[in-house]
Amino acid sequence: MSWKESFWAVVRDYQTQLGMLWMFLVFMLMLTAITLLFGERGTESYTLAIVNLVIVLGFGSIVSIV
Repeated sequence: MSWKESFWAVVRDYQTQLGMLWMFLVFMLMLTAITLLFGERGTESYTLAIVNLVIVLGFGSIVSIV
């Protein structure tokens, strides 16, 4: 068995957890979008929402690839 086959075997074992993580990331993306739309620019919460957006999109891209 090559390393690719063993890697995908491990990924398939965690498919349910990855789906739950993807749903959580979509929920967090919705909350972040609401904050960015209705939040006041220049505040700490707005800055935190931008950081959260970067984190959510980063993890979301990784989970979506798998």
